[in-house]
Amino acid sequence: MDLPVLSALFLTGALCLYVMLDGFDLGVGALLLLEPDERHRDRMVDAITPTWDGNETWLIMAGVAMLAGFPTAYSVLLPAFYVPLIVMLLSLGLRGVSFEFRYQTVKARPRWDAAFAVGSILAAFSQGAFVGGLIIGVAVDKGVFAGGTFDWLAPFSILFGFASLTGYSVLGAGWLHLKSEGKTKIYAERCLRWITPIFLLLSSATCFAAYQIQPQVAEVWSHHVVSLLALAAIFLLMGLAITLRAHPSSFFFDAEPFVGGLIMFACALVGLVLTFAPNIVPFRISIWDAASPTASQVFLLVGVLFVAPVVIGYSAFSYWVFRGKTPKEGWGE
Repeated sequence: MDLPVLSALFLTGALCLYVMLDGFDLGVGALLLLEPDERHRDRMVDAITPTWDGNETWLIMAGVAMLAGFPTAYSVLLPAFYVPLIVMLLSLGLRGVSFEFRYQTVKARPRWDAAFAVGSILAAFSQGAFVGGLIIGVAVDKGVFAGGTFDWLAPFSILFGFASLTGYSVLGAGWLHLKSEGKTKIYAERCLRWITPIFLLLSSATCFAAYQIQPQVAEVWSHHVVSLLALAAIFLLMGLAITLRAHPSSFFFDAEPFVGGLIMFACALVGLVLTFAPNIVPFRISIWDAASPTASQVFLLVGVLFVAPVVIGYSAFSYWVFRGKTPKEGWGE
């Protein structure tokens, strides 16, 4: 049994779940900045209130899996991406603080809404910039980071950051379309019509740029051309369906934009996995070279067997309890 492969599969799964689950509430937070009506902002926040903090659990689990299972990769990636990681963590903290304080005051609520939106935007952008920096490449010498603090900062990583931000916004608008009614749902539909084409454009530009600036991406893609073309076709079809389709008024059809957004992200994440595998530091260090000793791998995987079902269980329970449309008075009444 190849323990590093199992650990890598868990790490990949945790990151994918984080991106798709926390992605939609980051997107809702980003869209707050474009909604001038405070009552509608309240409805938008109510739509993510029951689940937003639980979604971030998967990011913590991914970080623990990286540290315990692949310490060499952890020691390389942390100094290589200090800036975007610190920005992301501070932004997530700002979101938590502003989320709680917005309920404690009426006069200052618009300022806390703006803080929540800015935190969401910075977190989404920094995550995309991180992945863009990974594709550009990390300088490694004998298993140690050998680059500078701002090597990750390049036009490509900035482009990837904006693609990530718009993608999360598509997920957020899809979630609002699923959970809201009335003017909030109309606002979500308007956002979907103009954000989705921008996301498709930025995603296409990102793929083209990655192919041009990183020769190893072009080499890897040549081996997976059929799979990647199929993923790209599904990605584009889902994007066009979200943009163009008129949705009948029922809960089933209300879910289509959100499900379409999840499918687009699933395609993108599978494409990234195909591009990076079997490396954990892309094109530099493989999962076997970065893996911790067998005892640490066993400890990690045994912990996963106990912790992961609990996290999945309480998340599923939360989504089940708060299923359906968000009440107009919010979930707290």
